[in-house]
Amino acid sequence: MGILLIFTLLMTGRLIRHRMLMAPDGQWREHLWLDDIVLASGEAEASEKAPKPELTTPLPVNTCSVDSLTLLPGVGPVLAGRIQDVRAEGHIFRNAEDLRLVKGIGPALSARLAPLIDFAVEAAADSVSEDTP
Repeated sequence: MGILLIFTLLMTGRLIRHRMLMAPDGQWREHLWLDDIVLASGEAEASEKAPKPELTTPLPVNTCSVDSLTLLPGVGPVLAGRIQDVRAEGHIFRNAEDLRLVKGIGPALSARLAPLIDFAVEAAADSVSEDTP
């Protein structure tokens, strides 16, 4: 029974190779029927995804929205949500090192984001942090 199964699998593989992957002249086909389907779906996905707008001024990390945070390179919706969660806990980002409080931001990403972020803290945020022990 096992030999029959192996023989059937080998013959099926050979049939697929000769009928679908090889041209009549015995050479590998450059263009396969599946390429049209894969390329068409890939082009549709590429056209749906618009490129991220580029930042022209540093982003105020302590006050901007979650959607604005996704404009930063390497920051998607999940990481932007984590930054918002850390801000909601009362943390104020004063420098690039403070970004490491966010799960998923390490030394490399914090250094890459530092020139794109404005760490300025408003007077209201300062007074709140000074009041908390």
